[in-house]
Amino acid sequence: MDDEPSTRIFIKTGAGRAALARRSATGRARTALILVNGQDSVQALRAKLGPEADALIGELQRCGLVELLRPLPQAAALPSLQAPPPPRMDESGRLEPLKRDAMVRLAPHFGPDVPIVAASLLAATESAAYNMALGKIEARLALYLGKARAAQVLAGLRG
Repeated sequence: MDDEPSTRIFIKTGAGRAALARRSATGRARTALILVNGQDSVQALRAKLGPEADALIGELQRCGLVELLRPLPQAAALPSLQAPPPPRMDESGRLEPLKRDAMVRLAPHFGPDVPIVAASLLAATESAAYNMALGKIEARLALYLGKARAAQVLAGLRG
């Protein structure tokens, strides 16, 4: 086969799957049939099967055990069915008071390292990122205070 057909992809037919189940295919033909997976190109199959790959695949195709995978229509030709995602909202103004309160509550526990511990919390501009960062800080605080006490320290700070 020349270079263009080497990019072709083959799949097993119903008869091919049945032949594998019945173990009616034997030897190198069975190996080739097993390796045809609907993902590997003929070029990849050549690397696995060696120089006789083209002949083996051709024989499997003539016997009706494999068939050429039909390419799907180009995605560019299909109209987009998804609406664009909504623009991300910057909630910094609403989160700033919560961030300040968190820093005050964390200071007795982390001392001068509070800005380091709370770096991701301070960088958050959305509620989801803020709450995720707060959850990580709560888990870290729970190591020292226990889960219940850590939850009490950070109560009311969820955004």
